[in-house]
Formats: sequence, structure tokens, C-alpha cells
Amino acid sequence: MSDWFLADDLSGALDAGAAFHAAGRRVRLIEATDDWWPGTEGEIVGVNTESRNLPPAAAAARVAATLAHASARGARLVFKKIDSTLRGPVAAELAAVRRHLPGHRILLCPANPAAGRTVEQGQLLVRGVPVLATEFARDPAAPVQEGDLRRIARADAGLTIADAREAGDLETAVAAVGAGPGPWLAVGSGALAGPVARRLGGAGAASRPQPRPAQGPVLFLGGSAHPLNRTQAERLAAAHGLAVIHADPDYPGHAVAAGAAQLGAAGAAIVLAPEARGRPEQIRDSVAAIGAALIGDHGARRVFVTGGETARALAARLGLRELFVEGTIEPGLVLAAAATPAAGPLLLAVKPGGFGDADTWVRAANALGLAAGA
Repeated sequence: MSDWFLADDLSGALDAGAAFHAAGRRVRLIEATDDWWPGTEGEIVGVNTESRNLPPAAAAARVAATLAHASARGARLVFKKIDSTLRGPVAAELAAVRRHLPGHRILLCPANPAAGRTVEQGQLLVRGVPVLATEFARDPAAPVQEGDLRRIARADAGLTIADAREAGDLETAVAAVGAGPGPWLAVGSGALAGPVARRLGGAGAASRPQPRPAQGPVLFLGGSAHPLNRTQAERLAAAHGLAVIHADPDYPGHAVAAGAAQLGAAGAAIVLAPEARGRPEQIRDSVAAIGAALIGDHGARRVFVTGGETARALAARLGLRELFVEGTIEPGLVLAAAATPAAGPLLLAVKPGGFGDADTWVRAANALGLAAGA
């Protein structure tokens, strides 16, 4: 029986996939179930339903269809990734999972203590503040609607909510649910995926070679609305003598021209979404189109993207049908290899918007080889 996990956006799929990769599994990420061909020994497949921004009923239907497809394949669901700030239709997707797995015991914990997200008395906190009082409740695309896990769980008798203030609490919660009778499933953040992956263990089997990235210019693409990314981009620009290119969704060609000039002169370019976010979908698509042009027409081959929706839109424009997890730069910042139909091998580093500190983009640049003179 093959194993698989489920995520609601691309950055979440990468975050969970990194945990299984660290445990010794070969991790292949897909979105279309048509791409779910028989895997190699030791492989785990991560499926991104890209349902974070869907209405609850549509998200539940997409999750249900994916679960039915997996059951028909005889695959075992071992983890359901949700956002660590509870953005998206979490309750609807959780209910769809419960309907499909009525005999399973469910562990629910979105905590990611390393990123300041904790669960205390069933409430999600971000650096000690209730999530509904943070910027995540004002997210332009998928604002948090509920921070009380007991309301999300709807008093389900087969579901356990775990409090977690530190990483060890996640280990304890997984050990407890795993020691019980019958099948179980953990639902939570990428941090929860770590103890789940370690409990299941790695296969250690040889697998077919993964696509390897080509050397080439480095592109930094900031599509997230979280204000931390502006600080991170400016810190990177100062460290490497680059200018931050501010994308205008009405005139994307300006950013493409400026980015192409930077790639040619410095081997790197920084493109940042505009601060005003009244048109989130247009901004996302514009930033993705700028990135695709700089990759396809101007040779960027190592790409850092912040914002799961932007990363997914970029992958769609490039025709990426699968990604292979290569490792983790820091919690939440994951490296993946891919092969584009037109541009060839590509290395992606993807980060959720609110993760990291002021120097996260600088460390991403080091991992992508910019500090080495690339």
C-alpha cells in the first residue's frame, strides 16, 4: 500500500513534504490526480488540492474527490496539512476527511512553535496573540475566520485537539495517538508532519534520479502580502547591492525589463508585489507572469518565491506537473527540483509569507548559491 498526504496549497505541500524527505522518503508533489502514476519503492506522494481560497463547499468537494481517487488506488492517507494560522476552509475540509475515514481517530493541531504559532486551551495563538487579532485575520485572499479549534472540530467524539507550546508537545501528541488502537490520521501544520513522518519511518530504498537544476541567474519573487517580506527583500537588496523592483500589475512589462537587466548585470533580481493589495488575484497573476517571463525568456534557473498562491500560479504558467523535494533551508522554507517543458531544469525555494525573520531572504540566497558568486 502506497502512502500519501494532502495539502491545500503548494507551500503547505512543500512544508509537509520536507518532513517526509527528512525522514528518508522520496517525495513527489502533484496537483492533478492524472499525474499520480505508480510510484517507486519508498516514495510518498503529496497532493495539493489548491483549495485554500475556495468557498467551503467547493473545497470540501475537491478534497472528497481526491480522497475517492486515492482510495481507488489503494493508497493510505497519512497526513492532512492545514495552514498554521487556520486560513482557508479548514472546517469544511476536515469534515470531508472525517466522512471519508469514519473509523479513524483524528489528531488536530495546527501549531508550529518554531514560527510562533501555538495552541493553548484549544485556541490558536500567534506569538501569544489570538490569531483573530493578528494580520492573518486581514489576509486579502484567505482571512482567518475562526481561532477556536473546538468550533472547527464541532465536538467530534473521534477527534482529539492537542495543545502545543513547543516542538516536544507535537511529538507527545503524535506518540499518544499512534499508540492507540485502530487507524489514525494527523491534521495540522508542517511542524506536526515531522513527528508523523518519523513515526512512520523512511524506506531507505533507491529511487529513480530526481531532476537536477541547471546553474543560472537567481530570481527572488515576492508575492505575499505579509509585511515581513518587504523587510526581508530590502535586507537582501542591501546585502547584495541590488535594487528592489516593485511590480505594477497594470504594467508588468516594466518589471520584466528591469528584472532582465538585473539578471544580466548582477546574476540576480528581486521583484516584489505592490504593497496595496486591493486586487489580490490580479497581483498574484501579474507577479507569476513576470516570474515566468524572467525564467522562460531571460534565463533565471534558481528561483525563490514567497507566497503559496504565487508559487502555484508560477508553476502553472511554467507547466510544472510535479516537484521533487530536495531539502529544507530553514523551517517552512523548502527546496524543490522541477523540469519545465520549455526552460528545462529549475530549482525552487518556496516560503509562506509570514515565516522567517529579517534575514530569511539572505539565507535563501546563500542556499541558492548567490553568496558564492552565482
